[in-house]
Amino acid sequence: EGGGRRRVRDGFKFVQRWSSANPGVLSASLVGELDLAKLSGRDLQAIVRPSGLVGDRELVELLGARIDRPGPDAERYGAGASFPAEPGTSETVQTVRCVAVYGEGLEQRVAAVDQYRIHVFNVCSGERLWSVGTRGGGAGEFQCPNGVAFNSRGDMFVSDSLLHRISVFSASGLFVRCFGSQGRGAGQLRGPNGLAFTQREE
Repeated sequence: EGGGRRRVRDGFKFVQRWSSANPGVLSASLVGELDLAKLSGRDLQAIVRPSGLVGDRELVELLGARIDRPGPDAERYGAGASFPAEPGTSETVQTVRCVAVYGEGLEQRVAAVDQYRIHVFNVCSGERLWSVGTRGGGAGEFQCPNGVAFNSRGDMFVSDSLLHRISVFSASGLFVRCFGSQGRGAGQLRGPNGLAFTQREE
């Protein structure tokens, strides 16, 4: 670990103690002297965020810069990389077919479509929130998922080109329903490929 990051972290902790010992004294100028961009995303989430000394807007900007900056996280989570879909298990995301993003700021999430599963992560922290799907043709199962999108409520829609249908999951990952069948009639689909919503939720 670089000495610069350690000094910034120790400096921020000092400001926290100073603020606690001197209530009513503005600490913004002291925080402003620290290069918080040197901190890891984990430090920003675990130390800076709960302190209340940095506003949400600034914290989002810091986290965004951390994600965009090349480094160990970029190597681990970058294109073509494999990474754990669920901590403590051997399950990994090997091939990301497509992604969709929902929300803003610290709660923004991204859905990544793998072979037969969809994994949802918090964009800022990288934490896996939930995963859904397995190979099959039943409720919540997939044969060839190749499109994903969120509506304005955070519900997730997944198209499957082999099952000719779209599956719907709640914002917490619970299966809700599926619709569509193979054909050219009303309500039928033929190999849906990709998925998106208009501003009118169509």
